[in-house]
Amino acid sequence: MRPPADDAERLELIMKELESLSALKGTHIILVEGSKDIAALTSSGVSGDFFCVQSGGGPVRAAEAVWKAGKSAVILTDWDRRGNLLADDLRTNLMALGVVYNTRIRDALAFLCGPYAKDVESMDSVILHLEKSLLEMRGVRMGAIIVIEGIDGSGKSTLCARLEDVLSAEGRDVVLTAEPTRGKVGGLIRSGAFEGVSQSTEALLFTADRNDHTETMRRLASEGKAVICDRYFASTVAYQSSGLDGGDVDRGWLLSLCSRFVGVPDLTLLLDADPAVTMGRVRSRGEDVSKFEEVRFLRRVREEYLRLAKEFGFKVIDASAGPDEVLEAAVSEIRRLLRCIRRRRSTVRRA
Repeated sequence: MRPPADDAERLELIMKELESLSALKGTHIILVEGSKDIAALTSSGVSGDFFCVQSGGGPVRAAEAVWKAGKSAVILTDWDRRGNLLADDLRTNLMALGVVYNTRIRDALAFLCGPYAKDVESMDSVILHLEKSLLEMRGVRMGAIIVIEGIDGSGKSTLCARLEDVLSAEGRDVVLTAEPTRGKVGGLIRSGAFEGVSQSTEALLFTADRNDHTETMRRLASEGKAVICDRYFASTVAYQSSGLDGGDVDRGWLLSLCSRFVGVPDLTLLLDADPAVTMGRVRSRGEDVSKFEEVRFLRRVREEYLRLAKEFGFKVIDASAGPDEVLEAAVSEIRRLLRCIRRRRSTVRRA
């Protein structure tokens, strides 16, 4: 294989190899070293049957699994010294059982990705780096608005902070924001100055704050920034329609009020968790439980959030899982989104 002429050709060749890998689904089992390799390949668009050599018992068990399945194998270990040794062991065990195996894809990816990474788990990062570099050269900005929703104690703030760390480490310009904002209207809401007003009035106040906030987020995204927002329109609908203090704000009216904001986020992640668990988290932090955080009320809010998720295509993440699992799920969704945005805008730019 000759060296790619430039990053554009390198990226094109990498994606072709990954497509050829997905094309083997059903007839081949992809042998990788660990679960992070699977996550990186899946995030890069690969679908297929995987086997983790490390957790699956080593090269002997891996070869036996392929043989018992009656399929062929794709050896896709890292291309560092350890990965090369493991690939040799896999070849030996597969040959002993008469199993057909493919090493061509690994060799090609090692050649193409070698200047940037020596392991499979960095595959998605290599692709992101190349795509980002190319789009910057073409003047295409890669901004996005990502909203994190969920009841209090579901882990929104923690996730937002960790997402900022992960995305910043990948070279992205990240802006964290939240609603209510700290602007003029949002600041008044946070101060409690409107305590005691009706829920419909509260909804109007949140919407007024959101109106200015939306313009700011759109501007930041147009500048190529990844905007991560803690709460957006779904919070207004979920909380104000759930009958707090016996109030009864019409859901249809709330949806109409929020209709102009529905298409603003590029992605909304809903952290779903049992209110009994989330309130335990809030109290364990020594925080006061507000009127918005009563368990019975939050059960209704949760139901409304899940209803909104079905209606508007939110991605639901199980917030009862550990923080690392929640982060991994969120990052996977965000990377999938950014790939779609990059390709869409790159196509438009070329046109």
